[in-house]
Amino acid sequence: MDYFIIIGLGTMALVYVLGALVYKKLDLWKLIVLLLFGAGALILFQFSAWITFASAEEIIPFFQYAVFAVAILFALTFRRKIRITQNLTDYDFFELEKELEEIKSASDLLRNRYIATIGLVSEALLFYNDDLSGLFVTDQFLRLTDTNHNDWTLENYVALIHEDDQTAYLSTVKKMTKKSPGFDMKYRFKRGGIYVWLEEKGRVFEFEKKIHIISVIRAIDMKLFPETLIHEIDSLPTEQQLVQYLNQALKEPEPFYFIMIQLTNIPDINSRFGRDVGNLMIAEYVKKMRYHFAKDVNSIFRITGIQFALIIKEQRKYDVLLRALQSGGDLVNLMLNIGGIQQVVYPNLGIVKHEPWSTHTLNELISLGNKTMNEAIHNQKKNYSVFGE
Repeated sequence: MDYFIIIGLGTMALVYVLGALVYKKLDLWKLIVLLLFGAGALILFQFSAWITFASAEEIIPFFQYAVFAVAILFALTFRRKIRITQNLTDYDFFELEKELEEIKSASDLLRNRYIATIGLVSEALLFYNDDLSGLFVTDQFLRLTDTNHNDWTLENYVALIHEDDQTAYLSTVKKMTKKSPGFDMKYRFKRGGIYVWLEEKGRVFEFEKKIHIISVIRAIDMKLFPETLIHEIDSLPTEQQLVQYLNQALKEPEPFYFIMIQLTNIPDINSRFGRDVGNLMIAEYVKKMRYHFAKDVNSIFRITGIQFALIIKEQRKYDVLLRALQSGGDLVNLMLNIGGIQQVVYPNLGIVKHEPWSTHTLNELISLGNKTMNEAIHNQKKNYSVFGE
């Protein structure tokens, strides 16, 4: 066998093996070429009788040139990879350092901006661990609750929540998922030996395939209703504004329903759980009634602490209210949760329909509303009464 061809094939095999070891990658085209030339050399020197188109002596010089050329190609390809890799390593090392510094600078800037933003937010912020083992609170929370450490275990945090509210709190936090990404709950938290009401609003976000919860907390100051949820109550128009509203409505040709509402069991809730709970229940009730029946116009009025007036001009909304009253459904008899306290707010309603041809004066209409409501209060079978039925 020609030693020149052996050396060439050996060089090709050596370069191929070194390339596979250095780059940890097999070049399929090189392997195929190497096998083809190896098979050609075997046929040329061991099975030359198979060759019919020319003699072995005529083919060997051309085969030598081919082996030599391919060996040089293998070597050049291997050297080119080394050169490119070396050049990339030398050049990119500086570029990667520069890019890393830029990313670090941007990250530090975002972190400092976030920390500064937290200082501007009036609400306290809570950051839950992804496994709910604990939470981190901002300094606003420390001032709000008169506590002195930012890191809490969930167990220690729950220990300061009122016993009746703990189950509702844990259930709300632990059921948070991407499909249920937010919550709004109220609970009592021990501050300086007494319980204060807190409202916590939380949101879920995903980071590195893990669920994280961040929430804001504010105190429900029962002395500052307009700045809290009780704004739902204090923002309601009064009886004087009801008179003005009815005066205008009586001049218009459209019919409307005048409804007197008394939240009859609120005094019982006040005596059992405190007036703060009763006020929060009223606020939640008013908010839901506004959403279902008075969303388009400001037509809910506060007459007394537990008595309200509602004016409905849309027949469709009145039909919904009447069906709810007839079925005893929870659209009117609302089950409300405040912290761990769950109560049904039970109303009595007196309904008077005003037609364009009605001759009732303003005072007569209000008197009929109160009379019909009182009939509903004393009715043992249903909690509403409709004038004329």
